[in-house]
Amino acid sequence: MKYNYKLGVIGAGNMAKAIVNGIVDSKLISTDKIIATDPFADLGIDGVKTLKENVKILNECEYVLLAVKPQIFNQIAEEIGSECKAKHIISIMAGITYDAIKKYFANANVTRVMPNTPCKLKKGMIAIRKNDAIPACEKEFVQSIFDSIGKTIYLEEELFHAVTAVSGSGPAYVYMFIEGMIESGVKMGMTYEDAKCCVLQTFAGSVGMVEVASEPIGQLIDAVCSKGGTTIQAVESFRQDKLYDIIDSAMTKCKNRSEELGKWKK
Repeated sequence: MKYNYKLGVIGAGNMAKAIVNGIVDSKLISTDKIIATDPFADLGIDGVKTLKENVKILNECEYVLLAVKPQIFNQIAEEIGSECKAKHIISIMAGITYDAIKKYFANANVTRVMPNTPCKLKKGMIAIRKNDAIPACEKEFVQSIFDSIGKTIYLEEELFHAVTAVSGSGPAYVYMFIEGMIESGVKMGMTYEDAKCCVLQTFAGSVGMVEVASEPIGQLIDAVCSKGGTTIQAVESFRQDKLYDIIDSAMTKCKNRSEELGKWKK
């Protein structure tokens, strides 16, 4: 194993499981050095114990991952903050600021992280809060955890509400567009499976095109369109319905909710 740290995971939901699976599969630390706690769920990973109480984590673990809903952060923090002996707290809670976490875990280093659900497939997008005060060895370990489940970038904290709206919640927007295109294909006479196959490959190929293109995305759109052709009819319809305004409005509401959660918990 690469590291000999003990990791405590508070919360045993889907994201916690994805993160721990990444750690285990990448052989960062052994399963017997990972402890999860959740009163209602089991992490379900061979070799990793899931306990009901946090006592063992508080006393033994050098790193603690807070993988709970932001709405219950105060409850958890008041319960464990003063008792926690961990040297490093990692939070994946949306909206909960560094200062809010540090208030309860004053003696620990704190790293905020915003992952998304494709981490389950090790294809996640993960934003990590910049913090030059954290020792290099701790920063390396935290980054290694999230490199095991996707692509990582470092951002200033003031951009975390934005990244929540862009990539944290972003998969839901993509799923909706995929679902809408499949349903439209079915209405036009295709089977569900054929429509799904066409839509998914179209998304995969289009993402690949954007990744390698040197030109702006707008030029890629124009390259598919021809005057009087089929594609331009759909594109013009999107433009008339102000698709980009709809997207911007929805994402702004997401960002605003992230800000509300942060203010509520300070």
